Amino acid sequence: MKKILYTATTHIHLLNFHLPYLRWFKEQGYEVHVACNGTEQMPFADVVHVVPFGRMPFDKGNQQAYKQLKQIIDSTHYDLIHCHTPMGGIVTRLAARRARKRGTKVFYTAHGFHFYKGASLKNWLVFFPIEWLFASFTDAIITINNEDFRALSNFSFPVKGKFKTDGIGINPDRIDLSPYNKEDVKQELGIPENHQVVLYIAEFIPRKNHRFIFNNIKEVLAKNPNLTFVFTGGQAKLGSVMSDFAQQNGFQSNVKIMGYQTEIAKFIAVADFGISSSFAEGLPIGIAEQMSVGLPVVISNIRGHNELVEDSVNGFIFNLSDNVKFVNSLVAISQDETLRNRLGEAGKKSVKKFFIEKALEATTEIYKRFL
Repeated sequence: MKKILYTATTHIHLLNFHLPYLRWFKEQGYEVHVACNGTEQMPFADVVHVVPFGRMPFDKGNQQAYKQLKQIIDSTHYDLIHCHTPMGGIVTRLAARRARKRGTKVFYTAHGFHFYKGASLKNWLVFFPIEWLFASFTDAIITINNEDFRALSNFSFPVKGKFKTDGIGINPDRIDLSPYNKEDVKQELGIPENHQVVLYIAEFIPRKNHRFIFNNIKEVLAKNPNLTFVFTGGQAKLGSVMSDFAQQNGFQSNVKIMGYQTEIAKFIAVADFGISSSFAEGLPIGIAEQMSVGLPVVISNIRGHNELVEDSVNGFIFNLSDNVKFVNSLVAISQDETLRNRLGEAGKKSVKKFFIEKALEATTEIYKRFL
C-alpha cells in the first residue's frame, strides 16, 4: 500500500485545517501517517507519530524531533511527505533528504512566510535564508496568498514546483451553526442579552497583536457600552496579561477570554462581527469562516487579510497605526444594522472561492502531477 506522511509542529494545526486532505488520501487507498507534537489521536490517520517539534529555530526539542523523524522516514518508504508550519517544514525537509534520493516527493505548504512586506529585519535575517535554503530540499512549495507566491519567483527560490491555492479551505463541518441557539449560548457564557458580541479567534501570541484590541476597548465601549469582546485561542502567558489589563482598566465585565476551543462554531454562532489586529497572516481561516456565515469583519491591513476584504465593500480594513479607524469602524457596524447586513452579505459572497472543495481540488491536482 502506498504511504503518505503529513507533518506539522502541533496536532492542533492538523486537526483544524487538514482533516479533509487526510480523508482524501484514505479514499484514494493510501496508508496515512502523521507526525506532530501533541495527541496520538487523529481522524483518518493510520499511524500517528508524536514528535517534539519546537516553534522556533533554536528550540531544544527540534534536535530530538529531527533524530526521531529521520529514523521514522528512513525506516518507512513514503511516496509523499507533505509538511506544514515553519518549523515542522524545516525539520521534516532536513530529515527527508535521503528519502528524496530514493524517490519520495516532499511538499511544503507555506501558511505565511515569516518574512513579508513590513516584517522586522530580524525576521528577514532569520527566516528568509532558512526558507530559501530549504527550498532546495523540496519538490513543491504551495503558497496560499499572492505575496508569498510572488516571493518564490522574485527571490528565485530553488524549487521546481511553485504553486498557489486560495487558502487551505473553509470546512463547513467546522462552522455548522445549526446546533446552537444564540440566546442560549449568550446565557451559557454569561453575556447580557442586549449585548452584541465581538469575536477574535486567535491564539494569545505576540503575532496576533491582542494588545492593540485591548488598548482600544475602553474607547469603543465609551461609544457603545453594550458590547462583549470574546477571545478564543490558547492563552499562554499573554492571555493572563491581557486579563489583568482588562481588570486594571475597568472593562473586565465586557471581556470573555475562553482559551482554546474545539467547538468554534458555537462562538461564531453567538458573534455579531469578527475582528483581527494580527501583524501577519497567510490567509486567515478564522476570518474567512466568519465571513462565510455573513458576519462583517474589522481587520488589520496586512498580507492575507487584504486578500479577503476590500475596505468598506465586504468589511473594514484599518492600518495598525490607525486606532481611530479601528474604533470608528467597529462602532459603525455595531450601531448600523443596514451597514452590518450589507457588509456581511458581500463578505459571504466574496469568500465562496475559499471553500474546501476548491482548495482540495487545487491541491490534489498538484499531488497528481508528482505521484
